[in-house]
Amino acid sequence: MTYNIYRNKIHYIYIDIGCFNGEAIEHFIYFTPQSILYDIITFEPDPINYQLCKQKLSQAKYRDYNIFIIPKVVWIYNGKISYQINRGQKSGIYNNKTEDTQSVVELDAIDFSSWLSNLVTLNNTKVHIRLTMPGFETRFLRKLVVDNTLLLANRWDVEWSSRSDPSVYPEHVYLHLMFDSFGFTCIGFTHLQNIRKIFKMKQPYANVTIYYNLSQLPQTDTYSHYVQRPDIGESPRTLKPVVKLKTI
Repeated sequence: MTYNIYRNKIHYIYIDIGCFNGEAIEHFIYFTPQSILYDIITFEPDPINYQLCKQKLSQAKYRDYNIFIIPKVVWIYNGKISYQINRGQKSGIYNNKTEDTQSVVELDAIDFSSWLSNLVTLNNTKVHIRLTMPGFETRFLRKLVVDNTLLLANRWDVEWSSRSDPSVYPEHVYLHLMFDSFGFTCIGFTHLQNIRKIFKMKQPYANVTIYYNLSQLPQTDTYSHYVQRPDIGESPRTLKPVVKLKTI
């Protein structure tokens, strides 16, 4: 991959984990000022979704954007992982607690924590990550907390799944506190349906409804937005990530 690195300039990167059909990338490009300056990296391992994403982002209007679509599973180790494909937006890492084994295949996974630490090597790199990994986001984020790589991004947009499940609630609270301890502030919550509406009406992001009570929003397609506070004394990139490579 060839990145847009400009001498003495900030290197901007947007990473979309869970591309599906490329819709989130379209929203990012439209709503983000000077989005043309970003390297845009998206992961979509489902073969059908990958083609949908590739088709949408290959349109002429995106020709000048530096977009990479990587057909791998973002996970906590390098190796193979069971993945349920051909389910559209519901495709994802196979949950062996269910009895549905239809369309389960072994796909290549990457240790995202290690990958991110290799990607972000300069202090002037600004990374914005969108995470959609229903049922597995807590295990994924715990790895980044342990490795000290959570702070390599300046902004996280996280979809928390199973919010009504009391067994998951402690994990969500723990990770929310970890975001705070790593210097992030939760600036609010948004819902995908509202973003779609504003996007279709060609209105600015200022018209997107920002919620401050997560319980008011549906269980799915709801995002929590974490932004790194400007008063962090030590640059996160001066801290050495603790990354342990695990190959299976």
